[in-house]
Amino acid sequence: MEKTGGMNNQNLKYRNRGLLLKLICTHEGLSRVHLAQDTGLTKMAVTNIIAELIEQGYVVESTPSRNTGVGRNPITLEIAPDAPKVLGIQISREGCTAVLFDLKLRIQMKRFIPFLQEDRASIQDKLFWMVDQISEREPNILGCGVSVVGPLDVEDGVVLNPPNFFGVSNWPLRKILSEHTGLEVFLNNDMNCAALGEKMFGAGRDFHNFLYVGLSVGIGSGIIENDGLYQNSSGFAGELGHTSIDCEGLPCGCGNRGCLEEYIGMPIVLGRLRAVTGWDCSFPQFCDRAGDPRVDAVLTDMLGKLAHALVNAVNLLNPQAILIGHNGVYLPERYLIFLEEEINQRKFSQEYRKIRVRKSRFGVDSSLYGSGCVLLKHLFENGKVEQDAYVRVNPL
Repeated sequence: MEKTGGMNNQNLKYRNRGLLLKLICTHEGLSRVHLAQDTGLTKMAVTNIIAELIEQGYVVESTPSRNTGVGRNPITLEIAPDAPKVLGIQISREGCTAVLFDLKLRIQMKRFIPFLQEDRASIQDKLFWMVDQISEREPNILGCGVSVVGPLDVEDGVVLNPPNFFGVSNWPLRKILSEHTGLEVFLNNDMNCAALGEKMFGAGRDFHNFLYVGLSVGIGSGIIENDGLYQNSSGFAGELGHTSIDCEGLPCGCGNRGCLEEYIGMPIVLGRLRAVTGWDCSFPQFCDRAGDPRVDAVLTDMLGKLAHALVNAVNLLNPQAILIGHNGVYLPERYLIFLEEEINQRKFSQEYRKIRVRKSRFGVDSSLYGSGCVLLKHLFENGKVEQDAYVRVNPL
């Protein structure tokens, strides 16, 4: 494990606290000695911070079973069973999900409500009901992370005008959730959340730079650069689906022509698959039948067009890897091999480094797990989460 840059300065107490928490949450069996070695902090600094985390109920000591040999059993550090939990919320076009995570991103409780014919008021009612269901059973919640369809104003926590989302626009989601729960709330778009979850706990842990690509109704992406989420206040970065692959191609609702998602968005691909086969199947079911030449032709064409757009992204960003998620996890492995070969044959500097193409660890739930990581990212970077930042208007 490489050193992660702790600093021995009392004024950076909370930053170092968050750094140690991150290592304990995302790794197993670390001792105080390991933490000092991995961060560059002094043993005394590590000892003092860990003592505080134990006193506050975040961390407990554990003694693993010794196999053979002499000497004392090592004392390792784990997240305490009663440590504060994280509320994660995913809002998609299909419904909303609320999850209670522990600090190691393990699901403790989950609630889901589908969307039917909704408006802003009905969505808020469903959202509050789910949050209340969880909060009534677990009072020790550190904060809330939200994954939601974009576009967003990430800085102000406002859902702007997502297409095909019941006409909802300019929705101050962070404010209304904070007022209802009394918790500090952090939100981001679904693809950024997915990328963050894969970086912290998933298939992106071994890469410093990668691109998460989600195949869904649209085609979205999240960018990890130098181990962090590439993000600006607008929330519009990573719109891979609106990369043009044909300047004279099909008109897109965004105003451009030839946008990728006009060719390989899930409704488009499903329509083609059903037309050529006559089967009324879901995308996962078609992937199970990819041995059929008609299905194979459509999927190969889809991956070829995706490769066209990804070559442009690779030439701009030079990532180490591309993680395919959302519906892309259903693709048989040979299509990921095909995609990897196409990208590496067509990218600039072909001999410099091979771009790896992998499936996401969390699959169709990457954005859901990423919702918890939005909050954990803040905890790990700042060492704490303010729980009294907002007035509780509607007590739970």
